[in-house]
Amino acid sequence: MWVEVILPVPVYSTFTYVWDAAHPPVPGVRVHVAFGRQRCLMGVVRSVLHEAPAMQAKPILRAIDTHPRIQTQQLALWDWMAHYYNCAIGEVMQAALPAFFKVDEGEEGPFTISDGSLAHWRWVGRRSDEGQIAHVFGQLGRAVKQSEALLQYFQCALTWPERADDFYPWIPQTALQANGVDTAHLRALQEKGILEKSMRWESEEHLPDVDAALADLSPAQQAALEEVQDAWAEGKPVLLRGITGSGKTEIYVHLAAQAMALGQHTLMLVPEIALTAQLYRRLEKAVGPGRLAVYHSQVSDSQRRDIWEALVRPDSAPRLILAARSGLFLPLERLGCLIVDEEHETSYKQHDPAPRYQGRDVAVWLARHLEAGLLLGSATPSLESYQHAKTGKYQYVRLDERFGASVPPQVEMLSLVKYQALQHMEGPFTRPAVEAMAQSLEQGKQALVFQNRRGYSPFLTCMACGWTEPCTDCDVAVTYHKESKSLRCHYCGQSRTPSAQCPACQKSAWQWRGLGTERVQETVEELFPQARVLRIDSDSTRKKAAMTQFVDWLEKGEVDIVVGTQMVGKGLDIQGLDVAVILQADNALQLPDFRAHERAFQLFTQVAGRTGRRDSPGHVYIQTATPEHPVLLAVQAGDYEAMADQLLRDRQAHHYPPFVRMIRLEIRHRREYVASQAAHYLADQLNQTLGGGVLGPDAPAVARVKNVYLQHLWLKLPVDRGLPTTKKRLRQTVDQLAFHPDFKSVKVVMDVDPA
Repeated sequence: MWVEVILPVPVYSTFTYVWDAAHPPVPGVRVHVAFGRQRCLMGVVRSVLHEAPAMQAKPILRAIDTHPRIQTQQLALWDWMAHYYNCAIGEVMQAALPAFFKVDEGEEGPFTISDGSLAHWRWVGRRSDEGQIAHVFGQLGRAVKQSEALLQYFQCALTWPERADDFYPWIPQTALQANGVDTAHLRALQEKGILEKSMRWESEEHLPDVDAALADLSPAQQAALEEVQDAWAEGKPVLLRGITGSGKTEIYVHLAAQAMALGQHTLMLVPEIALTAQLYRRLEKAVGPGRLAVYHSQVSDSQRRDIWEALVRPDSAPRLILAARSGLFLPLERLGCLIVDEEHETSYKQHDPAPRYQGRDVAVWLARHLEAGLLLGSATPSLESYQHAKTGKYQYVRLDERFGASVPPQVEMLSLVKYQALQHMEGPFTRPAVEAMAQSLEQGKQALVFQNRRGYSPFLTCMACGWTEPCTDCDVAVTYHKESKSLRCHYCGQSRTPSAQCPACQKSAWQWRGLGTERVQETVEELFPQARVLRIDSDSTRKKAAMTQFVDWLEKGEVDIVVGTQMVGKGLDIQGLDVAVILQADNALQLPDFRAHERAFQLFTQVAGRTGRRDSPGHVYIQTATPEHPVLLAVQAGDYEAMADQLLRDRQAHHYPPFVRMIRLEIRHRREYVASQAAHYLADQLNQTLGGGVLGPDAPAVARVKNVYLQHLWLKLPVDRGLPTTKKRLRQTVDQLAFHPDFKSVKVVMDVDPA
C-alpha cells in the first residue's frame, strides 16, 4: 500500500511513499520519511493509494500516530489555501501545525499527541439488578483487595452523572487510582466478568451550563439576532454592521451559546492578541471557564495542545474558542458558529511567510465547507464585505443604536493651520484639545490620545547639514526610542545607540523630528503632572500578560490618560473614557495606497467609538490641516454607508478591488540592477502569457529591506475570469524565471489579494 505525504518543502506537490507500518494507513496521521540523501522530515498523510505509482517509492521511516490527529476538513482547507493563494501545500502545513506537532527524528516529543483515550471501567450488570451487587460481593469472599476496588468503583459511580440508560457509568481508571485502587485488582475483576474495560475519552459532563449567565438583549439587539438566525437558516453568511458601542459582543455570545447547546463548537476570531484579555472576561461570565479557550501564538504549547486534543475528540463538550487568525487551522469538524470580529482589520492578513492568506476570506470558505453559521462583525466593514452584502452574497444586518443610555460621540475638527497661526499650540496639542482633556480629568473621567506611530521620534536629523540617520540595511530612517535610548529600524529590527556626532559633518546638532507615542506621553505628563498616564503600543505590551494588567488598570479607573496607537482602537471597552484626541490625522489620509481613505475612516471611527460608552456622550477632537476633507467629514457625521458608496464608485471607475482581483509579485534580490532587470523580463513574459494586464515594474516606497532590493508587479484580473487557470499560467511563468541564467538567484513572492 502507498501513501501521498505532505512535506514541509516549497514544492507544489505531495510525495509518494510505501506504507509498511503494522496498522493500516489513514489520512491525517503523521509520519517520518526520508527526503533527499540524508534528510528525515515529518510529514502528514494526505491520501492512501491502492495502486502502485509509476516510479519506485521509498518506505516511510516511522508512523508517529496510530490515529489521525489532523481531520479531513483540515486537509481540505490546506488544499484550498494552496490552490487559492498559489503556494505549496507544505507551506500551508508549516503554518497550520503548531510547534508541539513537529516531532524530530528519534524523539517522541514532549507534546506528541496520542489518541487521547484513557482506560475506563464499568460494572457489567444493570442498575435494576440490585440483588446482583450483594451476590458478587459475597462471591469475592476473601479477595479483600478486589472487594475494596469494587467498592471504590461504586463510590465513584455515586458522584458521577446518572446515565439515561440502565447501566452504571464508565469511570476513568485515573479516578479509581486516585482513590488507591491498583490496576491489577481491576484486571482481576475483569477476568471474573465483574467489571468491563473500554478505552474512552475522559468525561466532561461536569462543565457548567452555557446559558447560565447570558445577558438580556435590547429590542434592537434581539431583532439583529433574529435576522442573523434567519439568514443562517437559509445558509447565507451575515455581515453585521453595528455602530461602536451597539453591543455586538452580546449577540456573538448568544449565537455561541445556541451552537454549544446543540453540541457544536464556536470559533471567535479577533484581530489583535491584546484584545483577548478583556474579551475573555466578558465571555467567561457567559459560558464559564471550562468551555472557553484561548488560542494564539502567546499561549503556551501545553495549553494549545490541550485545546487541540479536546477539539479532536468526537465526544468532547462544545467549546467557545477565542483566537487570532491561526485558530482557523484547529480541528473544527463540529464547528457550528464562526464569528470574525472587527472583520475589516488588516491584522487578519498574513504577510510573511507563505501562505499569505486573508483570515476573513479563509473563514468564509471554512464556514461554507463545514456548513457552519458565519458572522462578520464590524462598525466599519471592509469594502469587499460591504459590496458582497450589497449584491446579496451576504445578508446585511444593521445595528444602528448604541446599547443602553449611551449615545454616539460628538466629533469636532481642530484646524492645525488656524491654531498654529494663532500660536494656540501646546506641543503637538491645540489649545481646545488640552482644555477638553483638563475638563475631563476634573470630572474624574479618562482621556485618550491617539498617535499611530510608536517610539519617540521617527527621524534623527542633523540641523547643521540636513543628514537624517538611516538604517544601514533598509531604505528608511531609523526611529529613536527614548525608553531604551536606541535607534531602531521598524522594518528589519536593527538597533543601535545614537552617535554623539553627525557622521556627515562631524557636528553635534541633532534634532528629534516627528512624533511618536513616547514623545506624546512625555508631553502629556508635562501638561498634566498629576495625571496617571498609560502608553499602549506594541513596545509597552511586549511582555506576556502586560495587556491584561493594562486592562485591569483601565477597568478599575487607575489610569487618567491613555496614549496609544491603533491597538487602542481595536475593540477596547474603556468605561470612563470621555475625550479622545487624534493627532496628525493627515498622515493616514496621504498614504500612497488605494485603500488609504477607507482605512483612515475605519481607524478614526473606531478610535472615536471608544468614547462615551455609558451614560454621557463622548467628545472626539481630530487635529488636521484639512478639516474639510470628505473622509473626516464622514467620520464627523458617522455616515459609513455614504462614505463606502463613494469609495466603491471610485474603485469601480479605476478598476480596483472589489471589482477586480489583484495579485502582487514581489521580486527580491541583493543587487538592485538584477532585481530591476528580472522584474522587467518577468513583466514582458507575463504580458505575453496573459495577454496584458500587468502593471509595473516599480519600486515600492521602501525599496530595500534587510539589504534585499524589491520590485513590484501588479496584476488586475476580472472577477469573472477563470482565476484558477490564470493562477496556474502565472505560476508556470514565474517558475521559468529560475531557469534563466541571469536570474537563478532571484526570488519571486506571490501575494494573492494583497492588503
